[in-house]
Amino acid sequence: MFYLVKVLIGRQALSLDRLFDYYSFEELKPGMRVLVPFGNSKETIAFIMEVKEIDKELSEYEKINDIKLLKVIKTIDSQPLLDSSLLDLAKDVSKYYQCDLIKVINTFLPPALKNKSSSLNKQMVQYKDYVFALEKDEEELNTNEKRLYKKLLNYKTGLKKSEITANKSLKNLVDKGYAIIKSIKVSHIPEIALKYYPEVTLLPEQEQCVLEVLNGEDKVYLLEGVTGSGKSEIYLELAKRMLEKGKSILLLVPEIVLTDQLANKFYYYFKDTVSLLHSSLSEKRKYEEYERILSGEAKVVIGTRSCIFSPLVNLGLIIIDEEHSSSYKQDNQPYYSAITIALMRKEKQDCKVLLGSASPRIIDKCKAENGIFHPLYLNKRYSANQDKDLLIIDMNDSNNYLPSSSSLISKPLFEEIKRTIEKKEQVMLLLNRRGYAPMYQCRHCYSLATCPNCNIPLNYYKKDNELRCNHCGYHILADNYTCTCQEKDFMTIGYGTQRVYEDIRYLFPQAKIMRIDSDVSGFEKRHEIIESFAESDTDILIGTQIIAKGHDFKNVTLAAVLDADSSLRLPSYLANEETYDLISQFVGRTGRALKKGRVLIQTYCKDNKIIQLASKQDYTTFYKYEIEERKKSQYPPYTILALIIVRSPFKNRCYEVAEDIKNKILEEIKDKRFNLYGPSVPFISHRNGRFYQQLLLKYKVREEGEKVLASLKVLRMMNKDVDILIDVDPETEGI
Repeated sequence: MFYLVKVLIGRQALSLDRLFDYYSFEELKPGMRVLVPFGNSKETIAFIMEVKEIDKELSEYEKINDIKLLKVIKTIDSQPLLDSSLLDLAKDVSKYYQCDLIKVINTFLPPALKNKSSSLNKQMVQYKDYVFALEKDEEELNTNEKRLYKKLLNYKTGLKKSEITANKSLKNLVDKGYAIIKSIKVSHIPEIALKYYPEVTLLPEQEQCVLEVLNGEDKVYLLEGVTGSGKSEIYLELAKRMLEKGKSILLLVPEIVLTDQLANKFYYYFKDTVSLLHSSLSEKRKYEEYERILSGEAKVVIGTRSCIFSPLVNLGLIIIDEEHSSSYKQDNQPYYSAITIALMRKEKQDCKVLLGSASPRIIDKCKAENGIFHPLYLNKRYSANQDKDLLIIDMNDSNNYLPSSSSLISKPLFEEIKRTIEKKEQVMLLLNRRGYAPMYQCRHCYSLATCPNCNIPLNYYKKDNELRCNHCGYHILADNYTCTCQEKDFMTIGYGTQRVYEDIRYLFPQAKIMRIDSDVSGFEKRHEIIESFAESDTDILIGTQIIAKGHDFKNVTLAAVLDADSSLRLPSYLANEETYDLISQFVGRTGRALKKGRVLIQTYCKDNKIIQLASKQDYTTFYKYEIEERKKSQYPPYTILALIIVRSPFKNRCYEVAEDIKNKILEEIKDKRFNLYGPSVPFISHRNGRFYQQLLLKYKVREEGEKVLASLKVLRMMNKDVDILIDVDPETEGI
């Protein structure tokens, strides 16, 4: 008797995207990593997908099947990293997103546990020696030994051995039985300074939502609640009641800066059962958090997109807050959506899913309207002023400009900021564009400074006097950049958050001003800025879309969108939806306490329907308008999209393969309800040294689309020098 072990080789190559057979006399389990011989390598990391007990002698089995099996060298893990439900989920994700299974498995795991040889060299578990005093009569001790002994008595949890310099006295204390040395595992999870949160009594409307989720037979619930209506209180109550039932909870938020705000509240109520997961954590902390979740010690997991794969034991509920956010969609392979994964996972683990938003995704609202999702509504704010003063400022009107000052801060906005600060209230300014200026233009030939890799305008960062490409990471000192006309005299065009910060600091020198965007380095720094603003230590907060989501600032009475048109210019069928979401969510940041809020929207399209509806937070009218537009143009939810991206260092090869893909798809979709667009050159045609082509596929039946996309695997095998990437349910129609 022996065990037939089917594994995925831990190398990302299309030819290896299948299971390989090995044998073991030791019982192994799916979900564990092992070392196996493969090709010319004596030891290769592999991931066990299946194990089958064979009631035959190894030699007999090999003879019957005319094969020669190699033996598993050794196991790496003492227990499975993924249980059977997550392994099944990984297979479904691989099929749905047309991505190699090993890539999907690696997406499920933290860096230290990925199926890569480099992960084996990472020492995640550390131990340190601590010295503990044992209570005993001091008669046998000399003066130096007594001094050290008394010091040790003060450290009830032990003193680090490395902090003790009196080595001889320490040795004597241990030899005489006055002290012991223990090796203790080092934790990289910091102790949380708990804040006090008063008990919250749910309003009848909130309690009704909780009961419907807990007692309803439906699996998916869409909670549509206006900003400030108390959605987080519902999440907290659901977590309490799920834990009472012995179930665990997974709570996703769209931005890292939101995790602490929510986690602090959950820590207060649930203490050590809470685990935090996001990309800014160190590798060692990610490893420890994963171990806590895997062991069942952590029962409430809070995090961003990737924590949807957390191996929670007895999962009862997945909550996705601000579910409209594009942050839940991964922008590289596998191009997964955390919402789609949650819906897949509910089938594997028999759990429920709650999607929450003030402005749900159009496709999810449509499902709720048609009875696929169970709709829930919160129409009243929990503890805030419903009414807001609204002013839409026409930036085409020269009367709105400040004389000889900022071209982005209008006269009405200047006056409102001034009044707000004088009343000791706070201001939030939104501009969804980072850097100092998006364009750096030659004063002689008027050419723009462009990225040599992507051929798009470089952003200017004044603080570092640097030009940067926000797509490939290319950067160069502005002083070192020479125009194609050989001149070095440039001017900046347009605004980014850094320039807004500079203008506001000039206009309001007495105010305390902070800026937050993805250029502000480090999670800790961003958290510090948010905390400072929440405590009213900052007068004005300037930021990108990071500040529009989920924050609860009691003293904010003025919220201003500086360029409301920017997201309308995106080459995407989602441009209207993303514009509405961004503005309406940001409008909800003001007037959250008893003070009345004021909203200013600066725009060059004053009469634009989307901007008008978003500024009023009229989601019902927006949904009716947008769903009709989608129906006319046959976009989701009326069709399914798949974006096929072709990239290569060689322009001709990129074009050739794109044409081959077109012909292959046309062959597959004969007499079927499909539309194919392209190949075409995307918005960014050359990035990071590679050329791009793209094709967009529209279809009605997902199973039919999966077959067509799967047929492209042949072309992937034939053209290994060219990347063929498939983005199912893309957030845009091009890159």
